[in-house]
Formats: sequence, C-alpha cells, structure tokens
Amino acid sequence: MKSTPYIHSANGWTRVPINSIDDLSDGIYGAGLEATQMAKGVVSGSLVFAQKNGITYSSGFISGTVALTGPLSPNQLTVGVGLHFSPGSWIWMNEVTTGVVGVFHAGDEHESRYTPGALYAALTLDADRLEEEAARAELVLDRRALGGTGLHARHLHPRAIAWLRERFERIHSGRQPTEGEDDVGAVMLDAFFDHFGRAPSTSNRCNSRHAHAAIVRRARSYIAEHLATPISLDDIAIAAYASRRTLYRAFAEMLNDTPQSYVRRLRLHRIRHDLATDVERACTIALVANQWGMSELGRMSGWYRELFGERPSETHAHAGNTPTRQSFPQARPAIGASSLAKGA
Repeated sequence: MKSTPYIHSANGWTRVPINSIDDLSDGIYGAGLEATQMAKGVVSGSLVFAQKNGITYSSGFISGTVALTGPLSPNQLTVGVGLHFSPGSWIWMNEVTTGVVGVFHAGDEHESRYTPGALYAALTLDADRLEEEAARAELVLDRRALGGTGLHARHLHPRAIAWLRERFERIHSGRQPTEGEDDVGAVMLDAFFDHFGRAPSTSNRCNSRHAHAAIVRRARSYIAEHLATPISLDDIAIAAYASRRTLYRAFAEMLNDTPQSYVRRLRLHRIRHDLATDVERACTIALVANQWGMSELGRMSGWYRELFGERPSETHAHAGNTPTRQSFPQARPAIGASSLAKGA
C-alpha cells in the first residue's frame, strides 16, 4: 500500500493537486488503488483529505477519464457519494449518476470509471464506530441497515447533494476555508445517518444493549487511564464515542450507575488501597486524596464512610497497627535431630 503522509491537520482539509494518473492511487486516502488512464490527454484535478475523531474524509475532483480498482480499505468501512457524475461514469459496470451512494466493506473490491468533471466524497471508519456515531444521533445504523458492499437503492437527498457539492467545490478550488468549512465532514456524516439510519424500536433491545456495552467498555478504559487527572463528562463521552445522554443511558443500563459516581467510586478505592499500603503509610489522608483528584476532604470522607463503612482515618490507623514483614516473629526452626534430643 502506498504511504500517504500528507494529512497534517486534525480539523482542516489538505489539498493535493492531481498531476498525473499515479496520484489517483489515493483517490480514497491510503487505499493504494490501481489507476488507469482511459483517454488521451493530461489527467488533472485535486484530492482533498481530512481526519477528525477517528474518521477519514476523502474527496476527488477529476478532470479526465480514468478507471480505479482495488479495495478502498483493508480493515474499515467506506461510504461514498457521487456529488457530480457525467454520463459514462460507472461503478461495478453499473452506470451511475449524481447522488448515487455506495457502501464498501473492509477488503471488498471496488471498481469504477469516471468521466471528466467527476466529483465524489467518502468517509472511512470502523463499522462499529459508524453504529456508535449513529447512536449519538439517537438512530440505529448497523450492518443490516447498510447492507453489503454495493450501490444503495436510493440516492442521497438532493438538498444534501447541493450543499455538499458547493462546499467541496470550494475546498477543491483551493480557496481559503470559510467559517464552518471544517464541519463539512460532520454534515456529510449526518446526511448518511439520515439516509441509512432508522429510529430505535423496542424490538431492538439486544442491539441497544450491545452498543451500550461497547460504550461503557471504552468509557471505563479511558477512566482507568486518567483516574489521577481531572476527568470531565465530555472527556468520557468523547472517548466513548457517545453523547452525554447516550453515555448516561449506557451506564444506567450496564452498571446501574452514573459516569460521575463510577469515577468517584474508583477514586475512593484507590484512596483506600493507598491508605492501607505500607508505601503510603507516611502520607497524610489529604495528600493521598489529592493524588486521586479529591481535594475536598470533608466530602471525600463522607463518601468514603458511606461506601466502606469506616472513616479514612480508621483505615489509616488500622494500616499503622498491622505488623510489617520485619516485625513478624521468626518462624520456629523445623523439628530436627537436635530438637528431638531436647524432648521437643
């Protein structure tokens, strides 16, 4: 696969001019496609890319007749839309027109032919991530809704096509981004949600629980790694790929708890462990609590007693009274010939 190191911004768009047919190997960022020139003349145009929140956005404007073949990603899902296709454009030998939507699952072969003036846009991400992003919008978008690799039966809504086409034409022209231009990818994602997604139903309980379990798993991993540093609810939601509302629902269903209460509970356990550990015995309760992000000693003490049934000072005192390894009495010698001789 061809290395494509030129995405350098998490929020903005990177524009790469097409100077030869070889540049189209990255018609989708990092794909390494086989590009074939199908007519005489110079192939030109541009490719633009952006990456944000684990999603890669790609778009191509092609002046020339070209064919592209190969998987769009070896391990991720790609969803694309034709923002402008002239007659003679096709995908998998099916003639396509403006507004066509294609789904390309990981590793599946892609084959297309574009005529001059073709403009397309696509996003590439994990299939599970797409489902989770849809959940943030209170929609269900799973593999069943997407279907297999292929062209979707319906075209994207004309208003969405018009809006996206105007924005991507601006980006491809090389003009300076206008306010909100870095949100083009988010609008495209929302357009696909509207196109494929459906409202949750009561019969979708199992799918909902599966999604909530994934959200809680990611949230817990993030919390465990950052427990000694300030953690906001938004931090957890971003790490879990969920909205605040969905995050609360996931924690309520899977743990019967809230995210904030869960964080507090883990920190209290860390404090208890340190108060009862030889290494931390010389530290004050306030110092131990501060190390785990609890600066209000009075409130911490109340939560601690409610959870463990004793005050932090009692845990600390018990630890101080516990004999260390060096204070244990020496083990009695094994009974041997000398002790037997003494009548032991």
